[in-house]
Amino acid sequence: MRAVKIKVLVFFIVFLGFMFLNTGSYWFNIVSLRDRLVVMDHFHDLLSDILEIRRYEKNFLFYPEPESLKEAVIYLDKAEGAVAVLKDNIIEIGGQDYYNKFMKNISDYSHQLNILSHGSKGDLLKTRNLGTEMVQSAQNLLSLKQKRIHTTLIKIQYIPIVVMLSLALLIVILFYWQAKKVLGRLVYVQKAAEGVAKGDYSSIDQITSDDEISSLMHSAFSSMAADIEHRQNQLIESRKLSSIGTLTSGIAHELNNPLNNVSLTADTMLEEFEELEADEAKEMLNDIINEIGRASEVVRNLLDFSRESEQSISELGVETLINETKKLVVNQLRLDKITLNINIPADIPKVLGDLNSLQQVFINLFMNADHAMEGGGTLTVTASSAPDNYVRFDVTDTGCGMTAETLERIFDPFFTTKPVGKGTGLGLSIIYGLIKKHSGFIEVQSKLEVGTTFSIYLPAVSQLENSHGQISSGSN
Repeated sequence: MRAVKIKVLVFFIVFLGFMFLNTGSYWFNIVSLRDRLVVMDHFHDLLSDILEIRRYEKNFLFYPEPESLKEAVIYLDKAEGAVAVLKDNIIEIGGQDYYNKFMKNISDYSHQLNILSHGSKGDLLKTRNLGTEMVQSAQNLLSLKQKRIHTTLIKIQYIPIVVMLSLALLIVILFYWQAKKVLGRLVYVQKAAEGVAKGDYSSIDQITSDDEISSLMHSAFSSMAADIEHRQNQLIESRKLSSIGTLTSGIAHELNNPLNNVSLTADTMLEEFEELEADEAKEMLNDIINEIGRASEVVRNLLDFSRESEQSISELGVETLINETKKLVVNQLRLDKITLNINIPADIPKVLGDLNSLQQVFINLFMNADHAMEGGGTLTVTASSAPDNYVRFDVTDTGCGMTAETLERIFDPFFTTKPVGKGTGLGLSIIYGLIKKHSGFIEVQSKLEVGTTFSIYLPAVSQLENSHGQISSGSN
């Protein structure tokens, strides 16, 4: 979770930086506005001083007394000092040329005013024009300064709006980005969960991002899949033991026949040992050996089926697969008065799979059919080539059939229609998982009081011969 903490910390730092930046910008504009308002006050004072000078100038025109201009000179010196103080602001607003021209006007006006204040005859028209230019210059400076203050006010007015819009946009972008990632993870969880439920673990590796949370999810699903695989293997082994228990009576009957024959032959030899000719004794011994061989084959088939071993993927002949399974169930079916019919064409392609696992599939199907046909019936196994290079196995019984509601849940784990204590509901779910491991699929059709057909589709060898390693790794 270290990477997640770092991302949260980075996001928090970026957010604080963004807020500090905008706050600093807002503060800078406020301070700048305050300074410009102060400067504008100085420009107001400058304009007031120049207008006061013009008032003295106007009075001088009506009452030409040189003494009356001395106050105007004082105001002019004050205005000239203010212009010198505001030099940088004037240059910033109007430029260097504007400042030089303004200072020249003040200087020329001061010169003319000094001439008039000493009683000398000056150029009144020129003085008036210079005064008018000074007023216009001061008014222009004040107007330009007001425009700048207005611009600053607009900035200050819109900064909060821009900040809020930027923040909202940032939140929307982050939300969309995070929502996309979250939705991607949810889609992955859904697909992975569905895949695991169906026994298809390839969906676990179909993750679209490599962040820490996604890696954690992938690790969790991989661990869960490995645990399910392990438990399913345990279930398969337990189902083997359950199948052996189901087949006990048939196996006992199959063992009893050769053992009875051995016992009878041995008793006969013992009673007639001295009267038997060599050829007759040899023939009876051969009978005993053959019957022992029959019993040994029954035990060997049972041991081969029940032995816990790693799955071994190999090419399997369809007839061999069905006949090897038949050996384990034929006596049980016979005892339950069930006729077994097998229809396998000679040219049927081979399939690629594990003999032990596929035997488990067909034994479960055969025993389910046996239980569905109380009082006897017919069990038919048919193999045929199917489209898309599959081999199809149809296991059809003439039993009680199933309702539509039962068919919808037939492959759900722990779902069973048998009484409590008579079944776990795991047989068909295990069959489903084993068939999926072999890259196949299973279908079922049923009708009440008519019977049920399970159709198993396994890829033919020609389809899977290049993916042998892939299936083998998926089975382990």
